[in-house]
Amino acid sequence: MVPTRFYFSNAVGSVDFVPHSYVYLHWSGEPLTSGEFRALYSHVRNLLERYKLKAILADHQAMPTAPDEADREWLLEQWLPETIAVTALARYAALPTPDPARRLHTEIVLNGLCRHLEVAVFEDLDQASAWLTAA
Repeated sequence: MVPTRFYFSNAVGSVDFVPHSYVYLHWSGEPLTSGEFRALYSHVRNLLERYKLKAILADHQAMPTAPDEADREWLLEQWLPETIAVTALARYAALPTPDPARRLHTEIVLNGLCRHLEVAVFEDLDQASAWLTAA
């Protein structure tokens, strides 16, 4: 994977970025809270807007549990439309956790993202990074 720069972190994850390319969101493995989950995505939006980035690499391999339904709805119905309105976000690469019970990227979430963005799911960070930087 291309080297990243640190931007923000809290107990549940970190937001880094590749200048002129994409945001790298990854999870710490600590138990999720709604506030910290939403804070990470809020910082993702700030970073996309501030640096005019067009893509997200969301590495969910260490995600300990799937976010609750209210947070998934917030992500698709509030965060995503607001983020698209103020940024150039166009691509979303996801690395799901191997455990289907802990996945954020259920069919509902992927279908919601696909209505607005070009989305791809990968098993390898280097492949996801290459896909994002090739655009």
